[in-house]
Amino acid sequence: MEEKRMKDYDIKIKKADEVTIYGTDNDTIVVPSQVVFESNRNQAEIDIDGVAKALIGIPPKADHIELFIENSVLNLQGISFNRMEIDGEGKLYIALDNADGSIDVNMIHGEAELIVPSDFVFTTRCEGKNNVIDCKIPTDPSAKNVIELNGKNSVLTIRTK
Repeated sequence: MEEKRMKDYDIKIKKADEVTIYGTDNDTIVVPSQVVFESNRNQAEIDIDGVAKALIGIPPKADHIELFIENSVLNLQGISFNRMEIDGEGKLYIALDNADGSIDVNMIHGEAELIVPSDFVFTTRCEGKNNVIDCKIPTDPSAKNVIELNGKNSVLTIRTK
């Protein structure tokens, strides 16, 4: 019998200075108390608006995470995913700590800085119009983790801690 578990997460965050998404020890989902949370067996939709710091816990292995975030610090801790889509606005600072998976950063006229651990193995892909990935650390073209920049007139800087 196939195990039933939450697979997809659609998270919208507005007006938060700092967001941490972390892996829980089990299938528990943890969100701030004043959020809109809807779910079915396969997907959770989480809307957060107007909190200074948002702490969100989801099961440690996810298939797909879609995140809308603006002008914020995003910490990803103890979590793995097949793919995370970050639809960002303004300036983003994204830090990976014990996180694993491919990340798509989608921005228009935005700037993002991605901080990866020194042992994080990845490759990059730049799509869209007038986008630039500034990555001064070695990449591995055969890596399963792909960091992709999409959109228009945006810059993604990738560096280690």
